[in-house]
Amino acid sequence: MDPWKFPFLLHVPSRKGRKPVSIPDMTQFSVITRNLFGVGCITPTEVYSYSAHNEVYLLELDVSEASHLPRWVLARVARDLKTRSDISLESEVATMVYVRQKCPDVPVPIVYGYCPTRNNVIGEAFSVVSFTMGMDMNHDGVPWESLPLQTKLIGVRDLATIISRLSQLHFKAIGSIYFKFSDTQASQVPVGFVLGPVSWSKLESAARTAAFEHDRGPWKTTAQWLRASVEDEIQFLDKLPRLAKETSSRRHGCESRLKLAKRVLPQFLDRIPDSKDDPFDQCAGGPFVLGNIDLSPKNFLFCSRGPDAGRILSVINWESSLTVPLWALICYPRWFSRLGGLGIRKPAEAQHFRDTYIRELQKHAQESIVLRVVQNAQYEARRRFSEIATLPWDLAEIMERWLEENPRH
Repeated sequence: MDPWKFPFLLHVPSRKGRKPVSIPDMTQFSVITRNLFGVGCITPTEVYSYSAHNEVYLLELDVSEASHLPRWVLARVARDLKTRSDISLESEVATMVYVRQKCPDVPVPIVYGYCPTRNNVIGEAFSVVSFTMGMDMNHDGVPWESLPLQTKLIGVRDLATIISRLSQLHFKAIGSIYFKFSDTQASQVPVGFVLGPVSWSKLESAARTAAFEHDRGPWKTTAQWLRASVEDEIQFLDKLPRLAKETSSRRHGCESRLKLAKRVLPQFLDRIPDSKDDPFDQCAGGPFVLGNIDLSPKNFLFCSRGPDAGRILSVINWESSLTVPLWALICYPRWFSRLGGLGIRKPAEAQHFRDTYIRELQKHAQESIVLRVVQNAQYEARRRFSEIATLPWDLAEIMERWLEENPRH
């Protein structure tokens, strides 16, 4: 029996009278590892890696060479921005466990334990996951874009295999995955999984919930999902304009951007079609598939040298994962044609990516609709439309550009 089939829900509260911390308390990681593994760890002296939502610490456990326990694990600690958003660490963890169980050939870290609240000795929500020795596709001295073409294509093939496996997981609604617990048992070990509210990166979750109807699903159709996203931003600007401006990541020119958003968002909302009004979309009403909004090189660990150079060793980040229409998962990723930022990939390389991706999908696809969708420009346009519809209000100029490029006939 796999002892890590489900992770441990950790309860390690801070000592009574101890003041809340503003940054993770690295000296307490040893308390966490003792609770999980029965051994302490060496206190890390620095952050191993970080992003807007997480700080990651590499922990060396106090184990012998002969121990069955891992020597290294990662502690993923939520930053304040993530804690105040709709991103659910519980859903992130449940999704990773779900994928490991349903798609064992998709490389996902093992989750050993987690605490979804700040009420712990670290001071922030966190998870402890397995460590994979590999190379980040954007860092560590060998950037993804510097690799030879043939090495990149190995990663593209792996990506196609991963996406094919995820496309075989079917759901009846759009939402995010959570653990299901028994109503009759006191045990905190999950008995399965359930689809619940969507985990997305909308800021100030508590304030939104208190101020207006903060609809996070699950939803039965694509239109309900996209409408809920745009309507939530409209409500945020209407009910909490000061908070919207204070929490915007684009403070310069914020007032004019707010006026633009108030004008553009209702217009964009009016362009979201009902399923009945879009008869050519065979995916709008489901079944839906599991999507990860960040299936891109920056979210992969890969093998950098040797006979397996280019292979994807791990898909690291599963926060903001949700079930989506097939076209939102399966269509060509935008990074096939674009470099980081606003750069454009060389057309010949982009074509190699697309051709390799299609050939690999042909090997694994179990449903003919997969290949029909991925090669259909209309479905690609729908995917792009959904990406824009789920943007925050302070990127309303992208919605305005779409409206200008796609006038109503």
